[in-house]
Amino acid sequence: MKRRLVTFIGLSLTILLLLPSVLLPRRLAAPEGPSPGHYPKYEQTQQQPPTQRTRTTSSSVSQEIRRINGRLAALKRENDSLRVRVTALERNLRAATEVVPELRASLESAVKAKAAMDSSELTLISQLSLIMNKIRLLEEKAAYIDSTNFEILSQLVLLENKIVSLTSSFNDIMAARKAEASPPPAALTDEELRFRYVDAIGTYQNGQYREAIAKFTDLVRDRSQHEWADNSQYWLAECFYALGNYKQAITEFERVFDYKASEKADDSRYKIALCYRNVGSHNRARIEFQKLLDEYPDSELVEKARRFLQSR
Repeated sequence: MKRRLVTFIGLSLTILLLLPSVLLPRRLAAPEGPSPGHYPKYEQTQQQPPTQRTRTTSSSVSQEIRRINGRLAALKRENDSLRVRVTALERNLRAATEVVPELRASLESAVKAKAAMDSSELTLISQLSLIMNKIRLLEEKAAYIDSTNFEILSQLVLLENKIVSLTSSFNDIMAARKAEASPPPAALTDEELRFRYVDAIGTYQNGQYREAIAKFTDLVRDRSQHEWADNSQYWLAECFYALGNYKQAITEFERVFDYKASEKADDSRYKIALCYRNVGSHNRARIEFQKLLDEYPDSELVEKARRFLQSR
């Protein structure tokens, strides 16, 4: 663009410089001979004196030269202005040319950063999805393990109860054999039984559970149906419950049902449910609470059992 502009300005200046040399001979040659169709003007010129004609021609030439010089000066000023504008445009073009690589590099860097960010975001989303899936699987496994543990624990409790029952039966058999070999001890009177029962209760209330276990065991050893037998069996189970030995407590509470028409039957059923609940066997605990509602609807423990059933 610059080259074309300079070429145009140069041609314009050349034409303006050559214009006087072309116009001047024509104006000077005009009076020498008439041209077709201009005889009146020629005759008028021929009628003027030679000195006046020369003066007129010189004046016209001077005016034309001044006019041309004025145009040349204007063109020069315009050329200078154009030169300044071209220089400014070149400077701006160079500045823009220098900035373009930086802008291109910045744009490429931004595009790469955006691509890297998108890739990182996709990676994070994928990893988060994997983690959520793992958490869900672990929760499912934990729920399954808890359920399995409860079932295993319940089965273990039943097995241990059977073992304890068999052991107790074996001990009873061995005791019976020994009793056959030796004379039976003298039977305790009702007053002695009552005294021993009150003493055992006092030991329990003092928190001496192991000593109370020994005393209550003596009262129920022969499974006799004396007046204090069922209560002694119940409080024996309560001693194991207080010590946190819930498995043995379940066994002892179940033996209360061996005593017909025991006043502690509903209490024993309620405590058996609590034992299962304490060892984590919630399903078995619910079964025992429901048994209490079904078998002893008039018991004062019904409302407590119902609240436990409604809590889950």
